[in-house]
Amino acid sequence: MPESLAILLQCDYRYALSLAHHTAKAEDLLPDAWVAVIQAGGPHEKDYLFCAIRSRYYNLYKRERLVPMESLESIAEPVHQLIDVDYAHDFHDPLLEAALAQLRGIEREVLYLNVAEGYTALGITTITGLARGTVLSMLTRTRKKIQCYFSANEIKVVSHE
Repeated sequence: MPESLAILLQCDYRYALSLAHHTAKAEDLLPDAWVAVIQAGGPHEKDYLFCAIRSRYYNLYKRERLVPMESLESIAEPVHQLIDVDYAHDFHDPLLEAALAQLRGIEREVLYLNVAEGYTALGITTITGLARGTVLSMLTRTRKKIQCYFSANEIKVVSHE
């Protein structure tokens, strides 16, 4: 597999993980999105694939709210071995994970696109369909939420000593 394709898959996986906040769901989103892009004859570009992943995620999220689904993990083998799932665990920080868990899904997505992928507010609007002003205010509020979370936890640690 070409190195650029492997890098693109890693980016796609990290983005799917930022949306789903669950490893198995992120792994399920990737093949669906790639198949959709290939069937549509779309370009194999990060922005286009991110839009496909996002679309699949929100369709899945809506479906889960309407119809409860059972996991097939017990009978199904992993569909692909191309993604380095352990990569996400390299940055395992329980406090950071707890802070991110406090955010809404769209807040995690916008923050991820900005911080991890380096997208500007305009680039994020292209992927998410949100207004530029909404993205900018969401980034500001999300960063403040995370700062407050860390500040509150530092105070708790100090007060226990």
